Amino acid sequence: MPLICGHDAPAYGAPLCEHIRAASADPLDHYLHYTGLGLERQHLCGICRSEAATAVTAAVCEDCYDATEGSTLGVIGRPQTIDASRPVPGTVETTALPDGAGTVLDLAPTDHGFVLLCDDGRILRWDTAAGTCTEAARSSVSVPADAKPWSGREQVLRLHASQDGAFAAVVLDYGRTGEVIDLSTGTVTIPLHNDGYHSYTVPFSLTFTEHAGRTVVLHRTQWSVVEAVDPATGAPVARTPADDASSDWSGYFHGALHLSPGGTRIASDAWLWHPVGQPFVWNLDQWLTGGEHAPDRDVDRWPLPSCAYYWNRPVAWLDEDRLVVGGLGDDEDELVPGARVFLLGRDLDGPVLKEVATFGGPEGHFFAADGLLFSSSESGLEMWDPTSGARLGTLADFRPTYHDPVRGELIELSATGLRRWRTARAAA
Repeated sequence: MPLICGHDAPAYGAPLCEHIRAASADPLDHYLHYTGLGLERQHLCGICRSEAATAVTAAVCEDCYDATEGSTLGVIGRPQTIDASRPVPGTVETTALPDGAGTVLDLAPTDHGFVLLCDDGRILRWDTAAGTCTEAARSSVSVPADAKPWSGREQVLRLHASQDGAFAAVVLDYGRTGEVIDLSTGTVTIPLHNDGYHSYTVPFSLTFTEHAGRTVVLHRTQWSVVEAVDPATGAPVARTPADDASSDWSGYFHGALHLSPGGTRIASDAWLWHPVGQPFVWNLDQWLTGGEHAPDRDVDRWPLPSCAYYWNRPVAWLDEDRLVVGGLGDDEDELVPGARVFLLGRDLDGPVLKEVATFGGPEGHFFAADGLLFSSSESGLEMWDPTSGARLGTLADFRPTYHDPVRGELIELSATGLRRWRTARAAA
């Protein structure tokens, strides 16, 4: 049966209001309207915007859709949030910061407690179970006095630590410098620098992992190059190739690195020119095993869907095969809170990516534990079923920014201590 545009073809894109459909010779700019029924959305002109609830829309074919599509003017409404909330078990408990710590800028959980970064450069090892805290090192990395925010992103110091607590790294997010430190001696083992090419657009790419029984640190050395090295010596382990138009690795401005729970895969919240957010996943186990020549071998790679002008987004791994990315939409101007769940697999032809769930609601920091998705924003902590998309509960006055998988906790750093809540209770 022909569409309303008169063509016997498949419907394409969001349904259009009558004014946009009639404007093929002079496309109208539009508002993206979420009706509140699931993920249903439509394009409305300025006239129909004032009566969005009763506006009449219809689908057209791809050619007619392209002929009438103007620029976006904004978003009206939100996707439906499926609310299946129940009381959240457990309470948020507070652990006071150790005496003498002063102002703590950042923390990193390890197998043996926490590593703290203080505003005077001290790095402390804090065993909350034993009640001990000792100074392990001092960092010289600082925020430049003339640093200016880019698009609301300020340069800040960020702390990373190896799982065993043997090494730490202090880096300048949205900056160029950092250092890896041996916490048993307090010495800097690797001064970190990247080439500074658009480094102000992304956090400093760095993460620790374990491979073949040893600790490895990954960090960005150039805008498009990530190296894996021994944190004690800087000896190379693996390296992505320098920018090469013929390579599948080329063109990525690497951002925050997100390690899968088992350390077999890694996601870079990267972007491509002309600025389009483009998350990029590769098989970390294959890459580290292959060594410096791994990119020339069969290292599985999964580019995720892009979003114009949007990166530095919420990202969380549910397990080794499922990655959650925050935000619904393919353009920053049409972005709304939500989550997209991707299954990363492989068939005989190579890597396969499948979007297995898409739902509205989650925003802010993303975490995953016990098969659930957690989102932390100004409204508090919310728990989500990543399969159905239903919201399962809320902790209104708790806004964690850290996940401690060893102790099964989400953590909010306050001026006086750590506010901690056990994630395992949510799945009970």
